[in-house]
Amino acid sequence: MGETIAIMFVFFILLVVGAVFYMNLQRTTVTRDIAEAYDLRAVELAQTISFLPEAQCTESNVVKASCFDIYKLIGLSKVAATPQGRDLYSNEFGNTKILLVKVYPVGGEWTLYSNPKANFTNAPVTHIPIALYNTTSDKYYFGVLEVTTYQ
Repeated sequence: MGETIAIMFVFFILLVVGAVFYMNLQRTTVTRDIAEAYDLRAVELAQTISFLPEAQCTESNVVKASCFDIYKLIGLSKVAATPQGRDLYSNEFGNTKILLVKVYPVGGEWTLYSNPKANFTNAPVTHIPIALYNTTSDKYYFGVLEVTTYQ
């Protein structure tokens, strides 16, 4: 009888240790999946922005891929800063901050949209390289689209 109780005791200890190990493994996996989902959301937002007529580069009514018109972006940032503009874009962008930084040549930073979550715990930033087009000088510049998703 004592041997049976000892074997059952060891069995349940091994079962509890295995369950704790499995739960920790699942917690790590879920955390990684959540972070991956936010990264995917950031890329989706970048693609959404790149297809907005308010930001696209066009030449003879032909849209250029991964290209943003600087002057259109300046206008978009002014419109999105107003309460009406924030309401207009809030359905599409949600609780995010979209910042455009001109990297080369140095200079220029525009907040395209900003609607931070009130009590966020984490805010990963996704950097997406893009081309910027200046229509007045007919030059291309290098920029980075920073999409911050509030968790």
